[in-house]
Amino acid sequence: MSAVASAAPVYKWVDERGVVHYSDQPHANATEIDVQPAPAIGTAGTESAPAKNTAAQGKERTYALCELYRPENDEVFLNTSTVTAKLRLEPALAPGDQVGIAVDGKRQVDQPRAATEFVISNVERGTHTLMAVVATAAGQPICTTPAVTFHVRQPSAQAPVKAVRPKF
Repeated sequence: MSAVASAAPVYKWVDERGVVHYSDQPHANATEIDVQPAPAIGTAGTESAPAKNTAAQGKERTYALCELYRPENDEVFLNTSTVTAKLRLEPALAPGDQVGIAVDGKRQVDQPRAATEFVISNVERGTHTLMAVVATAAGQPICTTPAVTFHVRQPSAQAPVKAVRPKF
């Protein structure tokens, strides 16, 4: 992640239905939130030093790649309340490290902690954000993914059946 991307302001607001929204664009009732930059990660194609036993040296592990690749940013899900999230880590999730995910800023406590694939149930219609954090067993964050925005479209509760229109 570049320094420019991590320096962008993030705004949070709650709409009239109580849904929390996050954006990089200001909104009338939004407050700017302080988002700490993610630790620097290597880029593809660069050589890195040989792996060292960082635990023995008292240094934290890092992940060269830490990203949510499902759902894709701005992906639309139709007629469902279940969304599958997938996290890509390089190297693979280390023993003892734990993954936490949050939808609309709320941690999902019913998800596995040692997995990189998650099924999120009871997702209401609307626009949502998803983030993941990998942390040590002691709870120290190692990497945080950028927020991914996705949309769930469902039939209206007031008009659940598709309208019948005459054919001409």
